[in-house]
Amino acid sequence: MSKQGRDQSRTQRAAAIRAEQERKERNRRVALVAGIVVLLGAIVAGGTWYSSGGGSAKVSTESTAAHVSSNELGLGVGSSDAPVKVVIYEDFQCPYCRELEASTRTFLRESAAKGKVYVEYQPIQLLRALPYSSKGLNAFAAVLKGASPTAALKLHDLLYDNQPYEQDSASVTDSQIAGWVKEAGGDNTTVREAMKTRDEGYFTAVDQLMTSKHIESTPTVFVNGAELPTTSVAEMVTTIERAVDQGS
Repeated sequence: MSKQGRDQSRTQRAAAIRAEQERKERNRRVALVAGIVVLLGAIVAGGTWYSSGGGSAKVSTESTAAHVSSNELGLGVGSSDAPVKVVIYEDFQCPYCRELEASTRTFLRESAAKGKVYVEYQPIQLLRALPYSSKGLNAFAAVLKGASPTAALKLHDLLYDNQPYEQDSASVTDSQIAGWVKEAGGDNTTVREAMKTRDEGYFTAVDQLMTSKHIESTPTVFVNGAELPTTSVAEMVTTIERAVDQGS
């Protein structure tokens, strides 16, 4: 091999190593955020149990329950009359979408229940080469159409909670997804039948929506019609929280 060839080979190997390191660091950050959310949830639940005197008292969720509705392709959470509207375009395989979801889920749901924000979750398929992106979206569509918006929202959450790494995207089986559908309360004959094939009409409509809204990356977030800059997820979270708290 010529010197030029050796140099080029070393450069390619170095680039591959850097890409792998960046991927591992990204996945580590996603796992860390998700872990923190789970830990905080456990602390809150534990505090509620302690203050109620222990025993089998149930934690009330009525205060944080928000109305969930279908907008045909996605979900709306909260009142459409809320002063702030947040629209999130997301891909179930996108690790940055999972990071955003883990960082905003509790805040947005609680704020929606208080009438402070209306949240639209719009799943799309951007990562077309990764099987989980398509399988997750197809299951979501089946539950949205064949069960209920509430079940679709629960499945939405479960698909992010169980999101595989990109390199393991094909490892998630149909039976696993069917299990999450059942856990979400969306399992019925209509849904099971719909999940056997890809809903081409739904996928086409989602593609058309992406084109009309010029969605080229995920997550893409709009707050009151203004698209947030594509910066870090942490900065997006801060902007969303500030807008909701300020009511504008």
